[in-house]
Amino acid sequence: MTILSIRSQDFDVSRRVEEFQNVVAAITKVNFVPDDEDSFTSETSIGITRNLIVGYGRHSASTAFRTSGHAAETDDNVMFHMPLSGSCSIEQRGGERIELKTGLVYADPGTVPGVIRFHGEPTEAFYVSIPRIHLSAATLGLNAMLRGTASLTPQWRLFFNYARSLHEEMSKLAPVEAEQCATHVQDLALMALGATREAAEVAAGRGVRAARLKSIKADVERHLTAPDLTAAGVAKRHGISPRYLRSLFASEGTSFGDFVATRRLALAHRMLSDPGKAGNSIAGIAMSAGFGDLSWFNLRFRRAYGMSPKDVRALASSGSPGHLLRSPTV
Repeated sequence: MTILSIRSQDFDVSRRVEEFQNVVAAITKVNFVPDDEDSFTSETSIGITRNLIVGYGRHSASTAFRTSGHAAETDDNVMFHMPLSGSCSIEQRGGERIELKTGLVYADPGTVPGVIRFHGEPTEAFYVSIPRIHLSAATLGLNAMLRGTASLTPQWRLFFNYARSLHEEMSKLAPVEAEQCATHVQDLALMALGATREAAEVAAGRGVRAARLKSIKADVERHLTAPDLTAAGVAKRHGISPRYLRSLFASEGTSFGDFVATRRLALAHRMLSDPGKAGNSIAGIAMSAGFGDLSWFNLRFRRAYGMSPKDVRALASSGSPGHLLRSPTV
């Protein structure tokens, strides 16, 4: 997850336009040419996840050129433009010149050269860029809209309002949360494009997988200290294959084993920090938390918390705030 901010006023006045143009060309793959270099102002804020780019821009009168060279360097994304104030015109190879104002959304195939002209008073706009592969279930609707506009229907407003909220909150989200929100934006785009039944089933399938994974995690918590807690056993209780269970955890960038270890380490940390268990041996606590190998427990605990179980117990007995529980990294 990356947050980028590009503001013309942040560059030295003597070389402001030139330096601004170089940065913009490198990041956004367009050449920016202001109408008046002395009064030119521009600011752009971009949030980037693995499968989504959301951005806000505010520009005085100027023109942005996406050359053939820039287009060749661009990922195969579709960018949806929505003016918030002011107006601009867009013309891309293979399409007509279109005046874009508030109340319209434009679908921009990122690999196609084109020109955007920002008129008069500063133009504000919001942008959402999605890899085309994630829009394949709405191919008919997308192809009909490319290099053209659509009115801001309730479906498009939902799409943009959610994307703008994500843009505002992205810096406060954990990477996995931002990626989950990116998936929601993609689903809203499919709906706005008139997604096929297949697309709806894909989105619904994600909901089923999420609910099933939540149920499995709750099952793990209930049996956390059981010595026979295995992927095969949990899969059998839920009527699924061990392979499918592993794929559910893989979709969150982890594994069944790492999830179990993380939760057991957190339990052991709480027990080591509990004054009421000060008389329990570290080996006994490790066994109580579900670990059968003390050496492996010590290694994973130190890797997760940056200190040994003995150090955590010492901090807890001293009353230092360093013993407060934090999420382990395994």
